[in-house]
Amino acid sequence: MIIDGKKIAAKILEGAKSAITKSYRELALVLVGGDAGSLKFLELKQKAAGKVGIDAKLYKYSEEITTEKLVEEITFLAESEDVGGIIVELPLPSHIISERVLDAVPVSKDPDMLSGAAQNLFYSGKSEIMPPSIRAVQEIIENIGFNVREKNCAVFGQGLLVGKPVAHWLSFIGAKVSVIDEFTPEPRKVSSKADLIVSGVGKPGLITADMVKDGAVVIDFGYAKAGEEMKGDVDYDNVSKKASFITPVPGGVGPIVVAAVIENTVKLIK
Repeated sequence: MIIDGKKIAAKILEGAKSAITKSYRELALVLVGGDAGSLKFLELKQKAAGKVGIDAKLYKYSEEITTEKLVEEITFLAESEDVGGIIVELPLPSHIISERVLDAVPVSKDPDMLSGAAQNLFYSGKSEIMPPSIRAVQEIIENIGFNVREKNCAVFGQGLLVGKPVAHWLSFIGAKVSVIDEFTPEPRKVSSKADLIVSGVGKPGLITADMVKDGAVVIDFGYAKAGEEMKGDVDYDNVSKKASFITPVPGGVGPIVVAAVIENTVKLIK
């Protein structure tokens, strides 16, 4: 069965809208360079913010901007009382030290939870919000009535945005988690036993039907261009014939993650 990410996202945004109890400050959306894909993602966040009554403003900077100058700009936004949240769209140009830029966003204004301070709070169990990728997985499994406790879960990738936080959270709530990366000798042997597969690698066609057992739940965060189309990590046409539930790309986890970012922004401001 196909998981309708747009429907789940609408539910999250509706809840976020009802939680706004006071005049809202601006959500700053930071874009470095002119990448069309990054701009599209920010426009989706801007649109979602508007649905709950948040004024999301786009700040564009030249691709040639230095790390020091970008940190200065982020710090300026962070110190403004008019700004309630800051989102830095990744990836940043290769010459920029991403960690320094992300760490310039204070925890109180970091709905993406990408700063070192925000991550430390999360992994120590002290954060009031959760990474958007986790929120997406949480909503999906609750929506389909899937209890992960004692279930075998395979997480592809160990990235900052998806793999690392999702694997941590699944382990925390009682799942038996196996992390698969480029050093895993036989990924199929691991993934084919999994009741839940979560992938966020960004490599189209990475997960094929022979790597998925019948009835598994498959959540695909992957997003990369394959020819003229955007594809996920999963060979959707074939894996969907075996999975009990699966997220499509696009229209699966993407809208839910965007909604989760907006929800986090509301929670930080309250």
